[in-house]
Amino acid sequence: MIRTLSSLFLALLIGVAFTANPTHAQTKRAGDTFYLKLGGGFSDYTGDFADPFEGFSDGDGFPYTWVGEVGYQVSPAFGVGLGYQAGRYPLVNNDVPGTDPDRLSGQLLGRYTFGAEKWTVAPYIDAGANLSFTGSDSGGGPTVGIGLDIVLNDWASFYAESRANFTFGDDAMDGADSGTSFDGLSELLGVGVKLNFKTATTPPRVLAVDGPTDVQTGESVTFSATVNEQEATRPLTYRWDFGDGSTGSGLTTSHTFRQPGEYTVTFTASNEAGEASRSLSVNATRPPQPARITSLNATPNPADEGESVSFSADARGDSPISYAWDFGDGATGSGARASHTYDEPGTYTVELSASNDAGEDTRTLTMTVERALPPICTSVSEFNSAFFNRNSSTLTDEGRSALQENLDILSQCPNLDVRVEGFAAPGERNAQALSEDRARAVAQFYQEGDIAAGRIATSGEGQPEGVTTKKGGTQQYRRVDSIPQQQ
Repeated sequence: MIRTLSSLFLALLIGVAFTANPTHAQTKRAGDTFYLKLGGGFSDYTGDFADPFEGFSDGDGFPYTWVGEVGYQVSPAFGVGLGYQAGRYPLVNNDVPGTDPDRLSGQLLGRYTFGAEKWTVAPYIDAGANLSFTGSDSGGGPTVGIGLDIVLNDWASFYAESRANFTFGDDAMDGADSGTSFDGLSELLGVGVKLNFKTATTPPRVLAVDGPTDVQTGESVTFSATVNEQEATRPLTYRWDFGDGSTGSGLTTSHTFRQPGEYTVTFTASNEAGEASRSLSVNATRPPQPARITSLNATPNPADEGESVSFSADARGDSPISYAWDFGDGATGSGARASHTYDEPGTYTVELSASNDAGEDTRTLTMTVERALPPICTSVSEFNSAFFNRNSSTLTDEGRSALQENLDILSQCPNLDVRVEGFAAPGERNAQALSEDRARAVAQFYQEGDIAAGRIATSGEGQPEGVTTKKGGTQQYRRVDSIPQQQ
């Protein structure tokens, strides 16, 4: 009767363990530690004789067991141990009145606990081998058991179990050989406490990883993680892998992606109990690149009026880029390359605007347009000289005619200035003053012809020395030379 009730009670406890455990209950079971188990319970004998409780009723003793075990818990779920089971088994030798019913079993066990890392109440099974002793005999065989482990705290748990030690040969434990092949010295129902030498550890769980999934290169972004800090065993180590060869630490970290691409950002939390990771995908793209003008050119510059000028520009930024030209004379253009013809000489400010969806840039250049010059403006090397009557500084008609040709060239050629040098012949009075008066007369002629005074330089040279190449006798000395000067 007691055997039946004990079996039903243990089966009920195991059923409760499978149905009552929450899915995410906090584990309290240690791994990588030695442990000690101590307990006691009811003994059970299976063999050639009757129910041991009949012996108890006849005064042959109470069917008890004392058990102990020392072992190593490899992980929260798996352990190995060396145990003993000492107990009284009434009627185990009931055919020999007065024989000691006490027996001792040594055990080598391997144990697996279901849901060890999830459940506070967890069933287990174990199996191994035993060597059992009487006062004079011994026998050995397999050992099997089932039980229930109930966590009390980080160091200890309560257990309830049932175990059978089968021994061979048949008469080793009860002295009788009636053909049953084996005897069984079992713990029908035992309870006790399991103590760990090291506190239980709780692995981390990553509850969430937060951060942007779309970022721009060159932008510093922040990532954060949430873990079970209150439950997990300390110390905790946090590591970030950003997927681009860079790493970080801490629950919160910042990172800058330098190249565009798809990256897997992984956060890992670890402690002595284990590690947990969670990832998120990040798409890094280049930020919008506003239009930026890198060069601006005009060819030729300076240019002549009526000459076609080619404008060109380079710009960087996101495509498409549009170009708007303002040539400074009221005309406009478009495109990275443009051409324009200026009708009037002058100095113009050319402005270019380059724009795209991200922004706009503007640059200017100075364009110089010169009047178109006839060929003589660059080829002329000598002007006509004007000749004067003796002791006179008044221009003659012939002199005016010669100077008119010079004036026509100067009017057409703004690139030319003129140096006016006056001379006096030997025997003329006040040679120096007369040469200066003659030079001023020629300069006045040019100014009356709208040649700016700033383009004219005058000097009186007095009476020339030595031989001159001018022809005409002494008349050659009564003259004013006009010498063209390139600006």
